[in-house]
Amino acid sequence: MNTLWIKQRLKIVGATQEQLAQAVGRDRAVISRILQGKQPLRLDWVDAFAKVLQISADELLRQSGLPTGGPGREHNPPRPRIIVGISGATGVIYGIRLLEILRDLGVETHLVISRPGVMTIAEETDFSVAEITARADRHYRIGDIAAPIASGSYRTMGMIVAPCSVRTMAEIATGATSNLLTRAADVVLKERRKLVLMVRETPLHTGHLRTMTQLSEMGAIIAPPMPAFYTRPASLADMVEHNLGRVLDLFDLEVPALQRWGE
Repeated sequence: MNTLWIKQRLKIVGATQEQLAQAVGRDRAVISRILQGKQPLRLDWVDAFAKVLQISADELLRQSGLPTGGPGREHNPPRPRIIVGISGATGVIYGIRLLEILRDLGVETHLVISRPGVMTIAEETDFSVAEITARADRHYRIGDIAAPIASGSYRTMGMIVAPCSVRTMAEIATGATSNLLTRAADVVLKERRKLVLMVRETPLHTGHLRTMTQLSEMGAIIAPPMPAFYTRPASLADMVEHNLGRVLDLFDLEVPALQRWGE
């Protein structure tokens, strides 16, 4: 992206980063990352950016290094997709915050929440299910086994189950899936895509550990949310953010705020 040109354009038209942020419904930090070249410009934000900059959408696409394709821009590459599963384990805030981070990174999210997950959301947060599904690009009913994510021909980067209950983990390990969440995970495994399970349980008995070993042998990544204290977290939100940043590292997605050891 020609960030210098866009910054100059802002000065020419007398616009601000705050106006860009308001135009796409995000905070100024997201716009700052885009203008620093740390985050790509989302295709669905092009028209709003172009309006603030008082240029055509095609001109902005050219300056951003993206292909132009007329009014519909049919030839633009699709956004990367990740499936997000929220099961009934404690820690549903991981899934909620994950949706927000992926949205800011320009990743298309496909959400499915288990029935126990709905119960845990009510117990642990003040969010309604509707507020959470609104954070995803698409969401599906738990029993919708005809959903696109139930088929291997529907291409995604993979899936993150955050949090992942031991029942969900066990069902994925057996391949005897009973709902869309575990079916989608099974599809990710069979297509040799990345499946990350943020398993929330402690202590673990031998059966849990054997199931984790089985899943690891099948290609899944077991990533229990473990706090890193070298970052000196000031809040639970800091811990959640760091855990999710490390999980997204597995998909080569850079979370700008992630504090790394030695950096």
